[in-house]
Amino acid sequence: MEMASNTDNKTNVDESNQGCTTISFETHEIHPKVCKEGFNNKRNWLFPRLLISNNKQIALKCLCHGMVLAYILAAINHCFCHCRHLRVTDVKEIGWKNGLGLLIIVTTCYYGIQPVRFLFKLIPSVKVLPHAHFKIGVLCTFLGSFVLFIFFDTKNNRHRLVPLAGLSVFILLGFIFSKHRRHVNWITVASGLATQITIGMLTIRWQVGRSIVQAVGELADKFFSFAYIGAKVTYGNELIDNYGVFAFKVLSVLFFMCFIIEILFYYGIIQTVVIKLGWCLQKLLGTTAAESVNTCASVFLGMSEAPIIIKPYLPDLTESEIHTVMMGGFSTVAGTVFAAYTSFGIDPAYLITASVMSAPTALSFSKLIFPETEKSLNSIDQICTKKTNDEGNVMDAACKGAQFGLKIIGAIVANIVAFVSFVAFINAIITWLGHLVGFEDLSFEYVLGKILIPVTWLLGVDPSECEAVGKLIGLKMTINEFVAYKQMGDLIKEGKLNRKSEIVATFALCSFANPGSIGSMIATLTTLCPTQRSSITKNVFRAFLGGTVTCFLTAAIASLLMPDEGLQN
Repeated sequence: MEMASNTDNKTNVDESNQGCTTISFETHEIHPKVCKEGFNNKRNWLFPRLLISNNKQIALKCLCHGMVLAYILAAINHCFCHCRHLRVTDVKEIGWKNGLGLLIIVTTCYYGIQPVRFLFKLIPSVKVLPHAHFKIGVLCTFLGSFVLFIFFDTKNNRHRLVPLAGLSVFILLGFIFSKHRRHVNWITVASGLATQITIGMLTIRWQVGRSIVQAVGELADKFFSFAYIGAKVTYGNELIDNYGVFAFKVLSVLFFMCFIIEILFYYGIIQTVVIKLGWCLQKLLGTTAAESVNTCASVFLGMSEAPIIIKPYLPDLTESEIHTVMMGGFSTVAGTVFAAYTSFGIDPAYLITASVMSAPTALSFSKLIFPETEKSLNSIDQICTKKTNDEGNVMDAACKGAQFGLKIIGAIVANIVAFVSFVAFINAIITWLGHLVGFEDLSFEYVLGKILIPVTWLLGVDPSECEAVGKLIGLKMTINEFVAYKQMGDLIKEGKLNRKSEIVATFALCSFANPGSIGSMIATLTTLCPTQRSSITKNVFRAFLGGTVTCFLTAAIASLLMPDEGLQN
């Protein structure tokens, strides 16, 4: 859910830097830039430039890397001596989740990416995209093999094949209601589906992948828990530990998350990550640069902050690209609100998996319901980020991030109070009307649950729990995912959802597609790009529905891939 209004976003043009537009992460006045200069420029913007000579900078970097290497060697030596003393020989005991193993993984990821970056600089002219006919052949082979795999994998439980029918139904409906059916690029649609299936196979079906995602989820949960320390100091142990008041305990994490994200944004780390991921999606799916980068950014930043990265290019986007930008925001949730969901008892591993899986599907399904009919004017080489020379220090950025968290928390509290009260009011009216005709059990949740039973059945939910999951999806579509996840947490505690229904519901609810986000999306994009107001307002509801169906596709694949042993963990 993206509650905060973004009408305060400001865009300043630095006249001393021709061709560069300063962009704002919400409210601060000092921001990274988005430049049309390409990736080949020198990237000293990642860290504050030191006021020393280049030779001393190189020497300092070498010293830092040497210290890191020495620390790792010392840690390995300590672990070896400790294991020898305890006579431990199992490699699993080195702590892959929170010990030496985690340090080795992080170090390998950081230094392992350097040769890859060097190769891309060395051979920039090599085409990554294969020939169209070859790509079609690969996609047909992959999807055909997947169908055969699922057919044999479900021989002992054919009910697991129901989500396969759900995938077909959702894609067929997308084609029927497509704005330009003759222009649908089925290679993009199939590529998105194949990418989503691949991510699902690695993170859901594969035991090692499930363990990795579970470890990431546990680390994320531990990271969020540090916010409770500050909350206890501020509000006291009674409210945090004993009563666990939502507004004081859970939402305090958002202060911490916004604080950290603003620091990463200040140094350009967030921008770098999403641009690289956007480049990968562009090459895999054939989508354009701006929409690919925006969809990746939505996973990290959220639907209101992600478009800031591509702000200079919004006026030149086609109508289909504007639709995809909106749909990317509606199909995912931001990392800043994960902690609020996990506080309700939702598995953080599946929240992370759901948001990542939805990114490629949002791009491909968007091109199904609103195919591209115009020529795109942007490319991935134009999108990069730089720091301004007149930028403040990192503490200034961090403090402004924490202050921005106050706006998000205020919006969340206000909307939850208002919407829950409104639903209670509607419930009272419906119950009263039902009572007049002798229907005592009639309620808002009852109506939603009945209407969405066919959808939940297509997602692979057990027939006995289709109505309960349907109510959750209905609450998410008509109110927001916070209320839906809270209700889901209550059902889990009461034992009214089995593990399969819990997982499917987690995936189906994991997006910002709710009525409040429609207003937030319109406010954000029309503020950033007033010239696209007509395209935004005309297509926002289509994007909202597309984002909802994207979550259904993700939930169907998760239900299809989840093995019986995975449901027992």
